[in-house]
Amino acid sequence: MARARARITALLLALGVLAAATIGWPGLTATPAYAAPVAYQAPTDLCTTPEWQADFRACVKKLQQVAESEATCLNPPTPTAPDSGMAGWFASRPEASKLPGPKGYYSDYGYAGYSYSTYKIESGCATTLLHPDYKFTNTVANGEFMIATAIIGASNALRERAWDPGTMWGWADPLVDQATKAIYQKVFSVFGIVTLCVVGLYLLWRSRQSDMSTAMTTAGWALVVMVAVTALAAWPVKSANLADGALVSTLGVVHDAVGPASKDVPPGRCAMPNPDACTDKRPPAVRASDTATEGMLYRNWLRGVLGSADSETARKYGAALYDAKSLSWEEAEKIRANPQTREATINAKKQQWMTVAAQIEREDPEAYEYLKGVRDMDRVGAGFIAVLAALLFAMFDLTASLLVLLGFLIFRWAVIAAPILGTVGLLRPASAGLRRLGNAVVAALFNIAIFGTGAAIYLFAVDLIMSTATLPGWLQVVLVWLCGVVGWLLLRPYRRITQLGGKDSSEAVSSAGSWHRRFFRDMRTAARLDVAEPGGTAEPSVGRRRTVVAEQPKMRPEARPDPVPGGGRDAPDRPDGRKSTGAPAPAEERSPERRPVAPRPRRRQPASWTEPDVPDEKTSFVIYRPGSTEGAPPEQKAPPRIRSEAR
Repeated sequence: MARARARITALLLALGVLAAATIGWPGLTATPAYAAPVAYQAPTDLCTTPEWQADFRACVKKLQQVAESEATCLNPPTPTAPDSGMAGWFASRPEASKLPGPKGYYSDYGYAGYSYSTYKIESGCATTLLHPDYKFTNTVANGEFMIATAIIGASNALRERAWDPGTMWGWADPLVDQATKAIYQKVFSVFGIVTLCVVGLYLLWRSRQSDMSTAMTTAGWALVVMVAVTALAAWPVKSANLADGALVSTLGVVHDAVGPASKDVPPGRCAMPNPDACTDKRPPAVRASDTATEGMLYRNWLRGVLGSADSETARKYGAALYDAKSLSWEEAEKIRANPQTREATINAKKQQWMTVAAQIEREDPEAYEYLKGVRDMDRVGAGFIAVLAALLFAMFDLTASLLVLLGFLIFRWAVIAAPILGTVGLLRPASAGLRRLGNAVVAALFNIAIFGTGAAIYLFAVDLIMSTATLPGWLQVVLVWLCGVVGWLLLRPYRRITQLGGKDSSEAVSSAGSWHRRFFRDMRTAARLDVAEPGGTAEPSVGRRRTVVAEQPKMRPEARPDPVPGGGRDAPDRPDGRKSTGAPAPAEERSPERRPVAPRPRRRQPASWTEPDVPDEKTSFVIYRPGSTEGAPPEQKAPPRIRSEAR
């Protein structure tokens, strides 16, 4: 019995110890709350905003990298090439991008990366479907950016070629050389002799009139044309390049002084080991392309990716995100030269995108919503603003570049056409075509100078507007458009284009009226088939009925001589009752050189004799009697006549 009690007591004590150990042991071995590990701890050596803007690649290396197991489900965007898409048709790598120095987004990346993609919207790695709303809206936004990028690409390409005619028209040098020499040898050298014989016969015929000045003018004109055409045929390419060089050097001074400013780093602030890397080597046209691309495309792309182009997040991480989505010119050339490096380059870009996106998610959740593509309608709005800004910017810039290109092209066509027109133009009365060609060349010279300077001023204004941070985005777009409208109204591109047709440039500048009145006036003149300009080639008048229009007299009716020459009994009486005793009117001398001028319709009818509005004098008679000593009886004198215009 006593032994049974001892066993029961030992069992109870064992159960008590076990219960106490079960309750107290977790409290003795638990870790304190303050010692719990945190999910994320921000590194203390992250870069500041100026450091991100100076060298974002070094700052990306300081961020926490995304694990490979997580990266397989994020689906980052694949970077694109600088010459991809519709804008890639106009894209070509600038020579300044191969040199060290400050550059812009266009110089480094061309038109790569200007599209939207979704990121981390899918619900898992196994999900391959995307919400239809996100897919449709992103497709619309990408279409808008495709149009905007194509417009800016065309504007930049034309401007760069217009300001550097050597690269634009280098292919035409063999054409100008061969065509000009062939025409000179086959046409001018053969038929020009015939024209010179005609000139000699014309001078012999003119010698009958003893007009020395006209003969010397005709001979001098033939000599000048012959020397000019021979010089152009001997050096056709040099003649065209001479005009190019003179205009390019003049415009280069204007563009450097007025165009978009260079971004040279002062020697005291240059942190590069090579001081040459702090000098901006971009020509004015490429600097303008960088300004337009950044203002019209990059900033609107940031609004769709991060919600704003001026926020702290956009200024810190915008360049890193764009670099992760784009291939630079140098990277694209390396991949094309060595395709084995493509996969490594693209994987590095994707890793950079995921790393920066993870940092944005921790710092700015609202911007991360835009980055994922959830704010899809905002992306559609950003694309629409990009299209509108590109159109308003390119309205004047494209027109100015086109007119400059046409001017340089006219130089080359003028060199080719000079031997053809000079063959007939040796004869001065038949030199209308050659003079028209000369007027077109002079108009092209003025157009290049005027629109080259106007484009430089316009781009300088655009650079100032886009670099002013205090101006809101909508006001920047409106001001750019207003500057283009002012340039269009002042320079009048339509009038400049009509001058390229060979009309007199001074007449086109000084003529009054709006463009549509001049246009329809020219159409009416062409419809009548009359001579548009004195001295030009007239339509053959064979088989046409010549219109005879009476010449408007310039003398007053009362001051004219009598209509019937000579006085006599058969002469008609005047309205005052007197006989006409006027002398015969002298015959009008006609110059043998007077050219037929197209008849012009007269609105006023020729004046004719009318009855005067002055009452006739009272008729009086005096009888003379020989031998009479008495004078005639006094007569009552009639009052003097007063003309109607003297009353």
